[in-house]
Amino acid sequence: MMREDLLQEFPTRRIKPFDGMAVTAEVWDEAHEYHRQRQRFHALLSHGPGIVTGLEVIASDPTDSSVYILPGIAVDPHGRTIVLPEPLAYDVGTAQGRLYLLLTYGESHPRAESDREEGSLYVHAQFGIEAGLALPDTPCVELARIRRQDRESPIEDAHDAAHPAPNQIDLRFRQEVGAVPQQVVSLAVSYAGGIVNDRHGRGARYLARALRRSGPCRVWVDEDVPLDAGLEAYTLVYLVGQEAFQPSPDEMKMLYAYLQEGGTVFIESCRQGAAVADPPADASFFDLLGSLGLELEELEPGHSLLTDPFLFALPPPGFKVEGKPGIQVGQGVIFSTCDYGCLWQGERQGRAASREEIRAALEWGGNIIAYAVERRKSFC
Repeated sequence: MMREDLLQEFPTRRIKPFDGMAVTAEVWDEAHEYHRQRQRFHALLSHGPGIVTGLEVIASDPTDSSVYILPGIAVDPHGRTIVLPEPLAYDVGTAQGRLYLLLTYGESHPRAESDREEGSLYVHAQFGIEAGLALPDTPCVELARIRRQDRESPIEDAHDAAHPAPNQIDLRFRQEVGAVPQQVVSLAVSYAGGIVNDRHGRGARYLARALRRSGPCRVWVDEDVPLDAGLEAYTLVYLVGQEAFQPSPDEMKMLYAYLQEGGTVFIESCRQGAAVADPPADASFFDLLGSLGLELEELEPGHSLLTDPFLFALPPPGFKVEGKPGIQVGQGVIFSTCDYGCLWQGERQGRAASREEIRAALEWGGNIIAYAVERRKSFC
């Protein structure tokens, strides 16, 4: 609901200048105050109070009673912009209990520049940092919380940001109001082993479209991308085959370099219309991985592919209607015998896929994209 006090404070008149007007200090101040107030209300009503950017809180190294607050910008509940231009160390001392680390706005008294005895007076924006045992009624921005067990407990970064333990920095209740740019993810579809249709490219396009509409990423697909050049531009390479194949030395070299630089390769064989249950491309893919010295393991419970951002107990069924989904992972490679590419565009063995089956496969594709994005970040 709209706060009535804000409506009462909102500036509704401004000074209209005219030729010969005497611009006194009072007039000058009133004219600029109008714009300051409009800017303050725009920040408050359009974006809300909270952290615009930065202001991360991290533990000291080695750990002690101090934390470091990194540079950043916030807007307080009165719409005033608070800027922390440099990193700042803050010592909570012997305080214990549930501590709230708070950032507040302040201003200096009007003063002249230090190197001038006369001239304009300046008001400097300031900030305050404090650790209290409760959230005050006065305007402030929460940076972090810490459940400190005793006066001597060192403060640590949270081992699990979603479940910080006592004496660890809790960032869960920070109000983030800054614009978060959507990450752009590039996906290459590469064909091997006699693929002559665009079925998997079409499935990848449907996956990308679904994630653009509902996910935090904008995913774009390039099809029929050769393996022997330019893979470093892609977050994920979707390698599809059906018939047996033999990669060239250049293709193997480029694929290996791509993986070593933090790329992710998702490998599948097309099972639509295959003459045998296990297409010959499966064996070729395993030969390729062996030649590159890559070892894969069965997907274990709790792996990020099963938990982030969507939770799965097991990988969802793919194109085939019988059998257990087969997923192996290792060193940036995800090998699948499920043929999700066909399912992403609505096909299952012998019948059309149900809406629930397609939805589960698209969510699983979102987990694959998230895995590739996090792997790339870890190499940056």
